[in-house]
Amino acid sequence: MTALFAICDDQWALVKTASSPVGLKASTDKTYSNAALASIEDLRANYVLVIDQGTKPDQEWQTVIGNPAVLIDGDPEQPETMTARLEYSTQPISFDAAKVKLESKVKDYKFQRMSGGITFDVGGTAYVVQTDERSLALLDRITERAKANKLENGQIVRMADNSSPLLSQQQIIDLNLAVCAMLCACTDAQTEREYAIDALPDDLQAHIDFDVTAGFPAFPEATTE
Repeated sequence: MTALFAICDDQWALVKTASSPVGLKASTDKTYSNAALASIEDLRANYVLVIDQGTKPDQEWQTVIGNPAVLIDGDPEQPETMTARLEYSTQPISFDAAKVKLESKVKDYKFQRMSGGITFDVGGTAYVVQTDERSLALLDRITERAKANKLENGQIVRMADNSSPLLSQQQIIDLNLAVCAMLCACTDAQTEREYAIDALPDDLQAHIDFDVTAGFPAFPEATTE
């Protein structure tokens, strides 16, 4: 359980900790039925400090070892300066774990980019075409009809900005090819990034600094003209 109160002796050395405010007994023999209701000044007068929980260390590239220690700080000659806080011990993750983490980040970014759309020109106007899973499935169905020459009058396609230009059969086929090219480029970029991860030196900082987005196609502009 988390230590909430530090119980010290009259020299401000830590005697023990308490994880509950109920029935807390100070080294002065004073017992608190509920220390959470007592003032900081009253607790300190009985050599009890509320422990600053602080923030648990980020564990993306390191792990916390064991339970946190309680660090007492301040000038014993000035009791009002005495404080208590949790101090965590950490160790870096292994290089193997770091590589797995990077590979996962690259994979996540690949799917993020794949669903991030492409820019496609229709009659001189640049549109952002959505490439999420549902949009791709719809485009595949429309493309099949275009290839079968069943869209002689073209097909209206809803764009990311909710505009709806009319695309000819050939434009639909070209759009599908452009989308496929982006998807393939993302797959190629993932492979290239994985090779680069394998080649990283046994240096954790090199893993932390690794750019998982390098080599992927750029995202389209957020707005269309």
